[in-house]
Amino acid sequence: MIRKVMLVGILLMSLTGCFGRYRIEFDEEDVVNCPRSAKAGETVTFETVIVCDADLYVYINDVELKPVREGYYEFVMPEEDVVIRTVIVSNGLA
Repeated sequence: MIRKVMLVGILLMSLTGCFGRYRIEFDEEDVVNCPRSAKAGETVTFETVIVCDADLYVYINDVELKPVREGYYEFVMPEEDVVIRTVIVSNGLA
């Protein structure tokens, strides 16, 4: 009985943060060089593709996103899974 309780506890821990690690989801067409998970409090750096004749916007849940340099961003991993979303908007020059 104790063994079953321990197994259930381990399973629940792995489903809720995978032992302190949380998932990072993103569109592989627009986001590159990004880890699939990180521990809460870690600084995560990722790269986006460079677009011509358009503007690329990046959004993450309710997390502050800091531009590092063109095409590179970083954020501090919260205690939850995050989804990186990108939106490409034509700037009318094409």
